[in-house]
Amino acid sequence: MTPLRTLALAALLAAALPGAAHASRPAAAARAAPEAGGGTPSRDVPAPVLDGLSRATAVPGARVEVVDWQPSLPPACTVDRAAPPGTLAGSGRVAVRLSGTRPGGGPCDGWGWARVRLFAPALVSARAIQPGEPLAGSVATEEREVAAGRAPLSALPAGAVADRALRAGQAIEPRDLRTGPRPGEAVSVVIRLGSLEVEQPGHAVPCSRGRACAVVPSGRRLEGSWRDGRLVVESP
Repeated sequence: MTPLRTLALAALLAAALPGAAHASRPAAAARAAPEAGGGTPSRDVPAPVLDGLSRATAVPGARVEVVDWQPSLPPACTVDRAAPPGTLAGSGRVAVRLSGTRPGGGPCDGWGWARVRLFAPALVSARAIQPGEPLAGSVATEEREVAAGRAPLSALPAGAVADRALRAGQAIEPRDLRTGPRPGEAVSVVIRLGSLEVEQPGHAVPCSRGRACAVVPSGRRLEGSWRDGRLVVESP
């Protein structure tokens, strides 16, 4: 199998790996990093490759650094267009499909491997935070490198509190916070039907992110929103 076909097969396999989505969106700025290991020096990465990687990022406000570039192209093929098979969700090695033209104007294509670093704005703890402490006013935004499959948190949900101890300067991930009570905690459940309102006790149970759930004395499980320290259920 030729090197070109080997790269093409590897690229198709890379598109099926976890962390690869199937749509691209313009969201980032890309640039060649000052150093690279192996392959083509990153300062020689073609502009269409940088642009294609920028458009493929799945992280809002991100920027991409290319630290290594290894193309496989026919001789005298000038790259005009480049794009990974899927979205770029974090730092790592990425297959890139290439299209271009020959000196006589004929088409040519190939593949390349880019080793990239992805950076994006992320919320970090401005100080040490204990479990149960509100996060509002205790976070700052910094640029951090994004690991594949671990998208940074860029905005706090309303009422978010720490679900575990956080050290100062720690990047905050969705798993580090919660927006309602802990499972098992006693809660007040408010059921609203038009202008009528009924309140009763309950205990919190696990729920989907951004929602709050509780079981009331009748054994019924209710789901709603967490507002002002109470579970509010709007009845249709």
